[in-house]
Amino acid sequence: MRVLLCILWLLILACTAYSKEAAGSYFVKGKIVITASDSGWRRTVYLAKMASLDDLFRSSPQFIVDSARINKDGSFIFNKASVIENNTLYRVEVHPKKGGTALIMGGTHENFAVVLLSNHSQVVFETELARFNYAFKLKKGDETNRSIRRVFDMRRKTNESIEPIEARMRRLDRDPAASPDTLKLLRKKIGELIAVQNKKMKTVIDTIANPLASLLAFMYNYSSDSAYCLALNNRYQKEIPESIYASQFSDMIYDELYTLPIGSKAPEFALPDKNGKMTSLSDFSGNYVLLDFWASWCHPCRKENQEIVKPLTKKYAGKKFEVISISMDTKDDIWHKALETDQLDWTELCDLKGIASDAAKQYKVTDVPVTYVIDPAGNIIAKNLHNTELERFIARKLEVK
Repeated sequence: MRVLLCILWLLILACTAYSKEAAGSYFVKGKIVITASDSGWRRTVYLAKMASLDDLFRSSPQFIVDSARINKDGSFIFNKASVIENNTLYRVEVHPKKGGTALIMGGTHENFAVVLLSNHSQVVFETELARFNYAFKLKKGDETNRSIRRVFDMRRKTNESIEPIEARMRRLDRDPAASPDTLKLLRKKIGELIAVQNKKMKTVIDTIANPLASLLAFMYNYSSDSAYCLALNNRYQKEIPESIYASQFSDMIYDELYTLPIGSKAPEFALPDKNGKMTSLSDFSGNYVLLDFWASWCHPCRKENQEIVKPLTKKYAGKKFEVISISMDTKDDIWHKALETDQLDWTELCDLKGIASDAAKQYKVTDVPVTYVIDPAGNIIAKNLHNTELERFIARKLEVK
């Protein structure tokens, strides 16, 4: 009798497990092409939960809720339904062996893809390991995720057109005989390509049926048009009032339009540099200033310092462009160690108060990275630009007239 009961119990468990799997309440699976040149990449796929809109542009091991080994045939599967929350954005990503969980953003080598999941979602795709977002092909997914892919495909096409122009500009930058007029024309061409994308993207943002997908599209194609931002905010508050993303979007728009808005005077501050000398924003009057809030523990910050900020300081040395980095560190030895390791040779300030620093309070910094661009008259002309967007903006402002 006990044997029969045990068998019956095992059958019940098996049927239950089968019914859950058969129901397909949630899974993401795919196939990734791996080549011999991909030796610098881990053979693991990660699923990262985007708890906030800011998380779309930063990475952390804390975001990761699941991982799956890439099999020999390139296949993988996520089937842990317990980690999925309804109507939540997730990032499927791969990581280089060196660089931790760092994101590669912009260009054609982005190492992630964004999906919107619920506990009934089914997403299937194929891609390449070293060109994860660029080569991403959705094989199965609902209309919302297909809309999200259309957004990223539009960005990809624009990046395909921009990358060879930027490569040519880098070559010309190294050529002392290069004509400034040629560089100016190339920058103008990039601006035109971005303008065309923004115009097309506005139509997409307005017509995507799912408000969360529309919001995501806006985040990757941000506009500072106040009337447009407010109209979108009204839509999202009406259609998804309980979404944490809609709430964050409302706060973000309020901060963008009413807290240190574009065109307002940049608040003055005075902080000690790495040698203890007090340094003020007004010391740099008459220059374009990139004001960068960072921290030693912020990997995206340090990555951007190396790949974006450092090249900018070299490229525009002596051209009325300065960088002021304000660290949110609270321990002097850790801050100085980061400066030494990363070889940061521009103006570095820190009062060891973290986000309690007066400068952090003045500029509404509660997390990092945060950037402001300030013009020679001391006015804020851009906020929170990163990666290629930051490069292109500085280039437009400092191009030879």
